[in-house]
Amino acid sequence: MRQVKTFALLVVVAALLVAILAPVAFAGDTGVKIKLSGPRQADDGAMIQLTAKISNSLKFGGGNRVALVMQNKNGDLKRIGSRTIAWSLGGSVGKATFWVTAHPSAMGMAKYRVAWKNPGGTTRSNMWEVEID
Repeated sequence: MRQVKTFALLVVVAALLVAILAPVAFAGDTGVKIKLSGPRQADDGAMIQLTAKISNSLKFGGGNRVALVMQNKNGDLKRIGSRTIAWSLGGSVGKATFWVTAHPSAMGMAKYRVAWKNPGGTTRSNMWEVEID
């Protein structure tokens, strides 16, 4: 009888672990990738163009229509703007162009990242660094 209780307890614990860990394991793969690009250096106060290219293999149509651009300020990402995403190829490829004012956050560098909220979750781009003179 004691072995049956122990086995039942192990089954319950295993089921709870699967229920908790399975969504976390698959959360990173949303089928969306964002690549941010722009200049590598700029003058302080200059307007620079950052371009986000979105690959949306799942063709999420229910996501936000805008992408957010954020700058790393004092260790935190702060929203500095947003732009409407221009979609092509049936919603599988998107592009958003941001014009931002170059201001360094630390050691003459400005770091930018783009985020897009979609039904698969929030997808973030690579961090783009710009050296500010």
